[in-house]
Amino acid sequence: MEHLLVGGAGFIGTSVIRELGAENVVVFDNFSPVVHDSESVRAFTKLGADFYVGDVTDRDSIDGLLEERGAPKTMIYLAAETGTGRSLENCALNARVNTLGLANVLDALSARGEMPERIILSSTRAVYGEGPYCNQAGALTYPEPRPLQSLEAQQFELDGLEPVDMDASLHTPKPINIYGSTKLSQEHLLMNWAAAFEVPLFIFRLQNVYGAGQSLTNPYTGVLIHFIKQSLAGKATDIFENGGITRDFVHVDDVASLLALAATGHGNPGVFDCGSGERIELEEVAAKLAQIGGAPPPQICAQYRRGDVRHACASTARTREQFGWAPKVSLEDGLSTLYSFVSQKLV
Repeated sequence: MEHLLVGGAGFIGTSVIRELGAENVVVFDNFSPVVHDSESVRAFTKLGADFYVGDVTDRDSIDGLLEERGAPKTMIYLAAETGTGRSLENCALNARVNTLGLANVLDALSARGEMPERIILSSTRAVYGEGPYCNQAGALTYPEPRPLQSLEAQQFELDGLEPVDMDASLHTPKPINIYGSTKLSQEHLLMNWAAAFEVPLFIFRLQNVYGAGQSLTNPYTGVLIHFIKQSLAGKATDIFENGGITRDFVHVDDVASLLALAATGHGNPGVFDCGSGERIELEEVAAKLAQIGGAPPPQICAQYRRGDVRHACASTARTREQFGWAPKVSLEDGLSTLYSFVSQKLV
């Protein structure tokens, strides 16, 4: 087979299918009900991609896939149990899906002795944890997770520190939640395996991916869906941590184009960051969505969510240079399209 998309029936995978062409891909997915409802499954099947229903935690189903479809020329690995908050209460599930699941796939490939020409892993900015900061002396530092007592006291910022854009070539991963830890374990497993079998490996640490097609039933699908649901209900969105939280939102189509470039022979192997490269406060994003929907402006509150980080943004210069890639979808256009998608589904 040309391209194998493991976990490829989801939000990012379906966009990658459109980039690569349905005739060129085989999708391996368990169609988890946490992510998929009947409507999303129907939408996926309309894409026309060849698919094999199976689970990365089931070695027999992986062997069955390779026996029927053969070894892939390239493998794009998207399968993962997600959700930072949920992962704190589901350590075993995250370890089984994210770590053991990938190990099963790698063992199945090595058992056949037929290696892909390239492997692409969809990783996450969560591997950085709180991320890199500069102290007042200008030195790089990696702060520990903010303690619960600080959050309860509404001390949300890290005093005397300025956040630095995340760069895989410069900064050390230091995850602070179970999800981030298991995604970093995916990176390490693949690095060791790919080096041993001399398979070129591309790892992309994604920032906050958004766009039409996001699951509306999965409670861990992302903050923008929550904002839009509040807007559609005519409610003011609550902005946690007294505001000031920053994120980097990158449209799913831009992510898909980058993964497709790596899968089709562009760039050199390595670990790269994928985002818009633009840091924005959540209250600004919520205000844009409220304006689109004619809802009340967002309101600031002192609530917080354990396992969250205060700031996140990607440094994308290396990624742009290596792959001749740049995000094309503006935040304004992306938010408008996402709002229309959600409102059509829910109203």
